[in-house]
Amino acid sequence: MGTSAARRAPTTRLWRLAKGAATRYLSPEGGGAVTAGEVTARYLAALGEDGPGALAAFRLTRKVAQDLGAAAAQGWEEALNSWGLGELAGESPEAAAHGVAAALAGADGGLEAAAARASLVRVLPPAGAASLHATAAEGEPGRLVSRFLAAALHLRLALDLGEPLEAAAGSYRRIRNGLGELQAWIERAAAPSAPEAPEAPGDPEAWRGLAGWTWVTRVMEMMISRLRTIHKFE
Repeated sequence: MGTSAARRAPTTRLWRLAKGAATRYLSPEGGGAVTAGEVTARYLAALGEDGPGALAAFRLTRKVAQDLGAAAAQGWEEALNSWGLGELAGESPEAAAHGVAAALAGADGGLEAAAARASLVRVLPPAGAASLHATAAEGEPGRLVSRFLAAALHLRLALDLGEPLEAAAGSYRRIRNGLGELQAWIERAAAPSAPEAPEAPGDPEAWRGLAGWTWVTRVMEMMISRLRTIHKFE
């Protein structure tokens, strides 16, 4: 199994430690010695081992997050019409979410793009596609983008460490519960909180420009930093 970043099975020290932690995390013999926090922290350390850091592995994800914020600030019905997808407003929330995900993340065959599309589908039904005729509430674009970034990080972890997780779990229920714990951990740690969270851009053009890129990058940096440091391991 290759990673979503490099499409190869890494054998460097930090990747070995991350895979070992994933194995012990779900192994029935592990006895809870490895937590979701340690698995996440070791994964992010390994992801950034080869150079510019873990943030660089989410460049496309951050661009999609910008466009998501712009669409939410613009209003879903107007955004769909601008993409030539106005007919999706009459579709089910699930169908609309898939249409929005395809429009935002494109049809790129890479694993990061696929993870971004799946993450959009995960966060859109309650936040966007189920209320396509409504203009986004004040502050909602930033909250929605933060949820998307957390979902994308969780899915990338599940893809990159899926092999040792699945091999150790031994049952569908155990891997489902383990992935659920990882998701909950990432979402709690990633949630922006005042006063540390920067103020989100206020209009679609700001989201699409430097202000949007800077905000998304800063939120992602803070998310990665918290997830790497709030759990200490030897």
